[in-house]
Amino acid sequence: MMGLGNGRRSMKSPPLVLAALVACIIVLGFNYWIASSRSVDLQTRIVELEGRVRRAAAERGAVEMKKNEFQGELEKQREQLDKIQSSHNFQMESVNKLYQDEKARPA
Repeated sequence: MMGLGNGRRSMKSPPLVLAALVACIIVLGFNYWIASSRSVDLQTRIVELEGRVRRAAAERGAVEMKKNEFQGELEKQREQLDKIQSSHNFQMESVNKLYQDEKARPA
């Protein structure tokens, strides 16, 4: 009798195993669908971020060019200011020398 009872149980097991396999396939399919959706969302976000990075790099390049341009202008203005200052100092020395010469000359 034991042999017959075991035989019946083994006949009931395949539908249970089949149901468990179907459940596993459903769960795995659902997880795959969720992962796939997230992957697409992340890829879209990566593309958007790459676009932002490219735009920021282009803007930074433009700002660097403007900065260099302004620094060049500033350097030119400093050179002009130095020339004016040197000319002014030379004129002041000349005037001072004339004054000293006039002062030293007996009246």
